[in-house]
Amino acid sequence: MARAWINPRSDGPGYTVYWYDANQKQRQRSFKKKVDAEKFRAKTERDLDTGVYIEAEHAGETITRLFARWATTRGLENSSVRQYRSMLNQAIAPYFKAKTIGALRQTDVQAWVLWMKDTKRYAPQTIQTRFGYLSSALQWAVVNQELGRNPAKGVKLPGRRANVRRIAKRKIIVPSLAEIDALAAAFDPRYAAMVWLMAGCGMRIGEVMGLCRDQIDFRKQILHVDRQITEDGETDSGKNAGLRLKRYTKHRDEDTPGRDVPLPAIVARILRAHLREYGTYGPDQLLFPNSTRTGLIYQYFFRNQLWLPALKSARVSFIKTHALRHFFASSLLSRGVPITDVSVWLGHSNVEITYAYYGHLMPDAPERGRSAIDLAMQPPTDPENGGLPSEASERVADLPLDEGTDPQDPLAA
Repeated sequence: MARAWINPRSDGPGYTVYWYDANQKQRQRSFKKKVDAEKFRAKTERDLDTGVYIEAEHAGETITRLFARWATTRGLENSSVRQYRSMLNQAIAPYFKAKTIGALRQTDVQAWVLWMKDTKRYAPQTIQTRFGYLSSALQWAVVNQELGRNPAKGVKLPGRRANVRRIAKRKIIVPSLAEIDALAAAFDPRYAAMVWLMAGCGMRIGEVMGLCRDQIDFRKQILHVDRQITEDGETDSGKNAGLRLKRYTKHRDEDTPGRDVPLPAIVARILRAHLREYGTYGPDQLLFPNSTRTGLIYQYFFRNQLWLPALKSARVSFIKTHALRHFFASSLLSRGVPITDVSVWLGHSNVEITYAYYGHLMPDAPERGRSAIDLAMQPPTDPENGGLPSEASERVADLPLDEGTDPQDPLAA
């Protein structure tokens, strides 16, 4: 049991509650009435026993302030911070308002989840993502000993994770080659090669926008993906994020060497033609500069001036650039390329991510297993018998079928 006790104040009327916090540091608080002191003592001891004790200086912090600290004080990239701030403004601040972490209970978090479902009409996958971020912020406070226990633990979410993931997989649209060709044909010719790089090499849009000449090895037929354009730089006005060409890629440390992706002959020919026609820009030899060839390309320019007009013209079945990566992944997996290789070429942090979203695109595993074992167990031949089946294999072939053979088996006929 935690220890908390009450003593009369020595410097005047009233009572003082003394207790040891979770770090065994003695604390105290004074009250005028003994009944108030006794209520506080009982609550403090109960909170210490159940692990929900919070120091007064932390208990008064609002949930929105805690989430903002979690998002901005951990050394994250500006792009991630902007994403978290957007979520804070859309889904956390409007609901929790000025509620403090000291007053937050599991029932409050559960009610927030229902609000996102019934009022905001978020999809289950969106709710799970936003809940995960808030839970992470609360757990961060627990680790920092600012919060006794994570109130998000035990909250029920709409839809099981496995079901939500299956729904997400059903939404994956794999374009046809004809659609990709039509999309590239509808593009501004200066940027059409970007379509083939995403579909043929599985590159993300930020990686394609930051592609430089030294990343392309035509002789080894390899594309080295080790940089991307991000919109997280500082600007003089502070209103808009500045562009940066970063020498590492999504969710990787700066010293990560990047990944090598096979460069298909078709994409190599398209890149050679692009270089002959348009050359490169700047000291980094960028393949796809902005329209005036004076700097890097912004996402909004790509989306509004290139992507959306081409989609409208080509009338394809997809709307997101990620669909081109789906084409890349499905083309490899459907032809038996190991998922471990596909995962590396996609730049996923682990193969579980690749399997979760693309495992259903792989060829039938049992069928592949049967074919492999059948091939391994092909009757061996006896070279001393003119290449005819060996005596042992003939004995296997002459084995009778069991009497209980399944009548549905064609071999039982």
